[in-house]
Amino acid sequence: MTAMLDPKSDPPLDPADDLSGDAAVALPVPALATVAMPALAGRHRPLIAREQRDLLCALAYVALGVGDSAQAVTLLGLVLREAPDDAGVLRLLAYALVEAGSGAQALAALDRLERIEPAQAPPMLLLRSQALRLAGRLDEGRAVFRRFVETRQTAPAEETRR
Repeated sequence: MTAMLDPKSDPPLDPADDLSGDAAVALPVPALATVAMPALAGRHRPLIAREQRDLLCALAYVALGVGDSAQAVTLLGLVLREAPDDAGVLRLLAYALVEAGSGAQALAALDRLERIEPAQAPPMLLLRSQALRLAGRLDEGRAVFRRFVETRQTAPAEETRR
């Protein structure tokens, strides 16, 4: 059995203390976690609820709004650990990475997004062109930007025909 930390008798922990090996303090674990639950063994239980996911995404939007793209990337990374194929989060992450100046990482996010949603909307072409520019792939970035402009010029004509 592991020893539990007693705040009355044990002195407060010093951050400089080495807590490895036998000197480690075992924190109490809820009793439910130690009980075997065969009914839940095969099911994946999400680490965060839908409301928490939405809150993290909202905080990422706020962080982007105030210019803290690094914080937005961190928050969206937490969401993607739980839902790696969430297209909306990947779109927002790609934008945050471009804002942070991380072109190569933004391209990786856009590539993942393209595997999930093969049809690229014009805004995604623009975002890809910016990511390519940041990654130093200027010729490719210009070509994608031209595709974006062409798509934008033909899109209104197609919408009026419908």
